[in-house]
Amino acid sequence: MHKRMTIALAALTFAAACSQDPTGVTTNELMLAQNAQVLADNAAASPAGTATCDGWFRRLLDTLRTTDNAAARMELDSAHVYRDSAWAAFQRGDTATARADRRTAFRFVLAAVIELFPNAPERTGLAVDSAIDRIEKFLGDRDAPRIRAILAHVKDLRVQADQAFVNGDKVTALALNLRGIQILHRLVEHVRYANHDHDATADGEMEAVGE
Repeated sequence: MHKRMTIALAALTFAAACSQDPTGVTTNELMLAQNAQVLADNAAASPAGTATCDGWFRRLLDTLRTTDNAAARMELDSAHVYRDSAWAAFQRGDTATARADRRTAFRFVLAAVIELFPNAPERTGLAVDSAIDRIEKFLGDRDAPRIRAILAHVKDLRVQADQAFVNGDKVTALALNLRGIQILHRLVEHVRYANHDHDATADGEMEAVGE
């Protein structure tokens, strides 16, 4: 049932994105974006697991199969409650509440990840920094205005994440760092539709993980 809600809510976001004319991006920049996307994926990869939303979620479930962590399980139970609430809101046509509850559910999942992997925000942030560095070195002085604009946005997300971390909000720090790596993970589409809401698209994709 959650899959149907995910598809419907994602369709609303995608429809808004596609209302923007993708023309204006050059074939050369799209090819650069494809290569840059691979660099980002490589930066996020490690022997311990990929520092993406999907990677952390898989590690969370794998660890809970062999470890009884009550705090992490409580966070996941709360996530299930809010996902059920989001589904109920969606069924009655209240998409605003459905989105809000779905977002809250996602934050509970991230809290569970942090219970098991306290350094997840920092590790993910380092992966984003590495991805940006690799992409910028790859681009050199090539003309790639859309890619550079997205990199600037992701850098701003890193600043926000670091500030949240300093303020003691590790869940927000992880959420922002994951948003950054998710945008880079789907860089080609973000370059193609440069005027759409990059944050909302990335968040929607991540919130669907595990549903």
